[in-house]
Amino acid sequence: MNQSSPAALRRLTAWAVGPCLPAWAVLLGLALVGRLSWVAALASCLVVFVLMAALVLTRLADFDRVIRYAEQLLTNPDAPAPVLHTSTTAQRLLSGLTALRKLWADRREEADALAKSRQDILDSLPDPFFLLDRKRRVVSTNAAARELFDLEPQAARLAGRDLAGVIRDPKVLEAADTALALNRKTEAQFTLPGPVEHSFGALIVPLSATARDGTALIVALHDQTERLKMDRMRADFVANASHELRTPLTSILGFIDTLRSAAKDDPKAREEFLEIMLKQANRMTRLIDDLLSLSRIELREHTRPTDTVDLGGVLQATVELLDRPIKEQRTTLAIIVAPGLPPAQGDAGELGQVFLNLVSNAVKYGGDQGRVELAADISESRPPAMPGKGPCLKISVRDFGEGIAREHIPRLTERFYRVDTARSRLLGGTGLGLAIVKHITNRHRGALVIESEVGKGATFTVFLPIAAA
Repeated sequence: MNQSSPAALRRLTAWAVGPCLPAWAVLLGLALVGRLSWVAALASCLVVFVLMAALVLTRLADFDRVIRYAEQLLTNPDAPAPVLHTSTTAQRLLSGLTALRKLWADRREEADALAKSRQDILDSLPDPFFLLDRKRRVVSTNAAARELFDLEPQAARLAGRDLAGVIRDPKVLEAADTALALNRKTEAQFTLPGPVEHSFGALIVPLSATARDGTALIVALHDQTERLKMDRMRADFVANASHELRTPLTSILGFIDTLRSAAKDDPKAREEFLEIMLKQANRMTRLIDDLLSLSRIELREHTRPTDTVDLGGVLQATVELLDRPIKEQRTTLAIIVAPGLPPAQGDAGELGQVFLNLVSNAVKYGGDQGRVELAADISESRPPAMPGKGPCLKISVRDFGEGIAREHIPRLTERFYRVDTARSRLLGGTGLGLAIVKHITNRHRGALVIESEVGKGATFTVFLPIAAA
């Protein structure tokens, strides 16, 4: 203890004076009744005070050091122990405090290790988890939840936030309130909006007793996006396939009946009908291939690719694949790739399919002897439909054909939507090319922007994220 401290001096003075008061009262009383002279009484009072002060300075000062040490432990568990001089009792008390401090430290380390172990277990779980208190506030989350909701990487930074600030869905909040009020398990279904919607089932389980950290509810989320998409894809596949395949199948069956009857012995008709049947069969093959391709893409749409892709190489490979139709249409194709173009984050095969569809459409609808421009550069800003901020890659495919009327543009990426159905089928289109482009772009967390004016051609621009260094 610092003896020069004013508070310590006042405390020691009080300790020295307090025990002297009974002796002083007796001595002064004896002086008042004449049994003791005033000089002797005052001298005795002085002796009593000196003796008591000596006792305080030699004994009780050690207790004061122990008291101050205990007070410091409340705010600083690692405070150094004081040095005691005379009091054996104070030394015993100090030894007990030191042992208690060590016990607290061990218990604290065990609690920290247990909390870290629990957090590690939660972080290792693939499904998002939330731990809530009885006021529906977040106590802890796991890594899957923080990644899903784009939250802070450290769960401690979420402590105290209401569940409504994380999952803004009334069904989930109502289910959490019901679980707390009735102390029973509840469930809820909800959808997270965004460029790619995610559907989740929330299982909310109350704990039988509130944990020390306040945890009273466990909220477990299960991603149902893939299952629901598969259900929808099955229904859509049957409906779309039956509708689109009916026409070529009817045509083929009609020609077969004709070849078996009226044109049975007509070589010219047989050759002509077989040629048409081959075209219809090829059309069905392309349609089935596109349907299967679209189904695979939709199934993985909620999973973002992480590979690094050289766009220059992908664009060059796309042009090489379309060399024959480009020559047949006598199309002039200009490729403009900015120097030093950074790589994209994505799947090379899927991005190749995007540009193959876009360039193929531009060649088809750009007209005979048309002109197509394929350009790749960096865009400093992102379109509103693209998540994130900062620069991104911009790849544009432009043709100078008839163009597209404004009212058709919002529906171009719908399945089987065609501006001119007869012309699309004549050119071999399945009505799925732009739907495939849209879903691949969504999977890459990019955006597709379509601009067109009748008589001036159309421009299809794909925006993609730049790969991380």
